[in-house]
Amino acid sequence: MPTLEELLKKHGITPAENPNTGPRAKLLNQADRMLKEIGEYKDSSEMDSVNAKFWWAPQAVNGKRKVTAKYGGRAVDGMSTYVDDTLGAVEGVLKAFKAIIEDSDDDTWAREEEKRKK
Repeated sequence: MPTLEELLKKHGITPAENPNTGPRAKLLNQADRMLKEIGEYKDSSEMDSVNAKFWWAPQAVNGKRKVTAKYGGRAVDGMSTYVDDTLGAVEGVLKAFKAIIEDSDDDTWAREEEKRKK
């Protein structure tokens, strides 16, 4: 008898993030979403939008684009940088942020969790 997890995987369903999931898992989930999204773009203008629903700013300023890690609807303190307004530069910093998150544990994000409880 297959488990629910096996059936979900077989049918390509990714379960929704559990609200009790730790901050590291939430950040990794978001990083993967950002990399998947930007991986579908062909031109840097596709990063332009009217709102900041992704980790990259909706507009570039003076040829630079701000990239900020976020989860739970809020920016992560200290995880923000400006890069050249190219898909490669933004994707590069997204990959670096993901590597930082992978090297972390939930304790790394304790201060962020406290901010979100207020």
